[in-house]
Amino acid sequence: MTVAPAPPTGRLPRHAPDSASPLTPADAPLRTALRAIAVIAHRDLLRQVKRPGVLLSQAVQILFFVLVYAVGFDGMIGTVGADGPGGPVEFSAYVFPGIIAIQVVSIGVASGQTYAWDREYGVLRELIVAPVPRICLPLGKVAAGAGMVTVQSVLMLALSPLMGVHLTPLRFIAAVGCYGLAATVFSVIGLCLATVITRVQTLQATVQLAMFPMLFLSGSVFSPQDAPAWLGWIMHLNPMTYAVDLARQTLLGSGGLLPLWADLAVLGGILLAVLALLRLRSGR
Repeated sequence: MTVAPAPPTGRLPRHAPDSASPLTPADAPLRTALRAIAVIAHRDLLRQVKRPGVLLSQAVQILFFVLVYAVGFDGMIGTVGADGPGGPVEFSAYVFPGIIAIQVVSIGVASGQTYAWDREYGVLRELIVAPVPRICLPLGKVAAGAGMVTVQSVLMLALSPLMGVHLTPLRFIAAVGCYGLAATVFSVIGLCLATVITRVQTLQATVQLAMFPMLFLSGSVFSPQDAPAWLGWIMHLNPMTYAVDLARQTLLGSGGLLPLWADLAVLGGILLAVLALLRLRSGR
């Protein structure tokens, strides 16, 4: 005796898998990584905002550079940059792009020290075991540092009329983009130093040792064309030279060592190289 099969009901079994819609979306790893970067960046931004003393010290440093190099030397030096499409400009206007670049590079490179402190004493030890790629941890630091410095550069650019720099809206937007690129490049450089030099005290000494030659041998406060030939070669090896040159050409339209596209190419190449090193040093 055989049992007749039950008539079809037209419904699938309750737990039957649906092959057309996978359980995990294809972009889930990317979304997880971006969320991790955003969380770390948000934490760093909150920590910087809650430390007004640091922001005040940075503002005093900017004021010092403006008063000494821009206002103090303006009457003694007069105009610079007689060659080029922009013609001669006042010394205060000439050094203003470099003053902003000094602030951008200083804070960008110093961001690596916060990464080292978090790795040694902070929450980075707990974040390392999170199920996200480790490259997300330094990238979150880069996003926070570059974002904060870019906002500061916008505030400093608002003072450009007082320094004799007259900006059009297009030049203002282009200058913000230049300083945003520089902030990203030097934030990644600072993070790379923090991954290579593991001891916090050694990292601080190394950054202080490299900072002053990098800042003052970049053409930020004097014309590179007036430097001796041997010093000019050293300045061309300094990555900050190209950031200052790019910003100065964008703001003033003159004073360029290289064409704009060459400065962008050099900074882009440096960014790709340090990102590759950061990816290698940060692990999986």
